[in-house]
Formats: sequence, C-alpha cells, structure tokens
Amino acid sequence: MRNLRLRLVAPALFLVVADTAAAQTFVDFCPSGNEEIEAAVVGFVTEAETVVPGVTVAASWVRDNARQRVEAPTNMEGLFVLCGLPKDMEVSLRALLGDRRGEAVSYTTAVSLAQQDLLISLTAEPDSRAEVGSLADVGGGRGRAYSSEVIRAEDLLHLPEMSVYELLRQHQLLSFSRRSTVGEVILLNSVSSSLRSGRFQSMEVRINERREADGVSAIRDLSIDEISRIEILSRTEASARYGGDGFIGAIIITMRNR
Repeated sequence: MRNLRLRLVAPALFLVVADTAAAQTFVDFCPSGNEEIEAAVVGFVTEAETVVPGVTVAASWVRDNARQRVEAPTNMEGLFVLCGLPKDMEVSLRALLGDRRGEAVSYTTAVSLAQQDLLISLTAEPDSRAEVGSLADVGGGRGRAYSSEVIRAEDLLHLPEMSVYELLRQHQLLSFSRRSTVGEVILLNSVSSSLRSGRFQSMEVRINERREADGVSAIRDLSIDEISRIEILSRTEASARYGGDGFIGAIIITMRNR
C-alpha cells in the first residue's frame, strides 16, 4: 500500500514511522491509557485496495454480562486508532460509513498494541442476511433476538456488532419493502393491508417514545450496543397505544442509560 506513514514490522506488535524508523508503542498511540490492563488496535480501512477516510471503526465486546463499545474515526489516510480495549478479550471490529458496514472481524487483544486492517464496501448494498442470518437458528438469546416480540439487552450479548436496521431485517415477524413513493419501509408479516383511508402506512417506529418520521433512517445508524429493549407490537397492541399511528403495528426501542 503506497504513501502510508505507518508500517507493520514482525512480529505484529509494533508499528514504525517510515521516515524515522522509530518504533511506536502503546503509549505513542494512547498516552492516557494503562498498558497493564488495556490494549490498542491500529490499522487502515480500505476499499478495493484504496484507503478510505472519514470512516468510523467500532469495537464491541461482552464483559460482566453487558455489551461494551468504543469507536474512533479514520484520518485522511484511512488510519484508525482504537484505545481503551480490554486486555485478553475477544472483540468484534467493524468499519462503518453511513449505512455501509464492512465485514465484522473477530480479534483477541493478546498484546498491548497490534495492527488489524479492515475492509469496507462503498458500492454494494450490505448483505446482512448472508452475514448473520444463520444466527437465528442458534439457541439462547441469539435466537430470541430474531424471533421474539420483546428483545432484551441480554438477547444481544453474543451477536456481532451490527445496527438495529441489520438486526430487524433478520427478524421473523418483520419485512422490509421498497415503495416508489416513500422509499424503504417496515411492515409486519402478519398484516395483509398497509392502506388506511386510501393512504399507504408503514409500522410506527419510536425511540425512547419519540416518534420517528422516517423509521428506517432512524435505525440505520443505531447500534445494538446502545439498546436496552426492543418491542414489536401487533396491530391491535399498537392501535390501542398509539391510535391511528399504530394501524400497521409499532417498533418501540428503548435506549440504554449512558
């Protein structure tokens, strides 16, 4: 890869600045970190062997029965630095750019500083069904996350990093459809009609009880790491709670307290 300031030297523990040949350590990248208990990962995000600036890289892991997450942006050379990772822990790394998501990469933080480059596609639609659809058949919380009317934080613990959009696309009760007049919408599989008074209507989406005018856009950049609870309400339940807004059903998302 051309014109990159950093190069990896064997073994995969340190990076060097090409013009000075000076080894860089954990403290160089994370001066306020604690090398005894924390780890850092640095690398480049590329697409078709070209570095991609302006991407967010997220790392998530499970500790103390809770999902935890850190993220960092890439610089103009496509370089990211993730500090504050737990030592000796399996984390999921992923590059994010709007609704584009690179492949989730599992990485174990066995050393204080290492390099892990990531890929992201800027052209193809994310194929989340191919990536995570098989998890719906796994027992425990992972199965409930793709089938239950109520999804709790503990049901999401062992899923890879993904957006709420990707999660709900896999859900057995829901379908996503593109309409020429309104774009992509969410529907309940059990509801046969989406017309109310001659007007097309999709599912109501509320985040912390705030009504979202564009439900699909609202959940695209919302990570499951931020979620406490998701409820999928039937047409009857949603209409009783929200009146005409719940004619097709509703998705109620409760965020975690930070």
